[in-house]
Amino acid sequence: MVEEERGTDRAEDKLRTEFKVTDRRHFTADGQRRAEFAEDEEPAEAHSEGPKAAEPDRGPRAQFERRPLDEPEGVDFTMLVNAMAQPALLFLGEIPHPSSGQRQLDLEQARIQIDMLDVLRVKCRGNLSSQEEGLVERVLYELRMLYVARTSKPG
Repeated sequence: MVEEERGTDRAEDKLRTEFKVTDRRHFTADGQRRAEFAEDEEPAEAHSEGPKAAEPDRGPRAQFERRPLDEPEGVDFTMLVNAMAQPALLFLGEIPHPSSGQRQLDLEQARIQIDMLDVLRVKCRGNLSSQEEGLVERVLYELRMLYVARTSKPG
């Protein structure tokens, strides 16, 4: 049995020794052109006919394209912030429920709504005007203060 294990070990060693790696990169880790590719002054793509498409940037944010977009007509960022803040106000008991007319207090749902508005603030960072950033910050501040006031009330 030991002889069989040694035989399989030798076969595996033979397979391992036959494996060869060839580095075909044109540049070293320093960014210098490697000697075996130095005589190639022009890349092969330069000889192809027709316009060459620019290669996209492969950086970490390459998938995002920054360009100004028009907002849909009749809707703006203020309306979005207000639409996200209204359920938080409802769950904090600040406004009555539209169907029942009763005020309700659901702190967990209020916290979730506030957190979702905060996610919007974080994800939109750098893409908002100073007025829009100020609006989100003020609304979040007011909602958080109401939440703290409701959670600190006894009974």
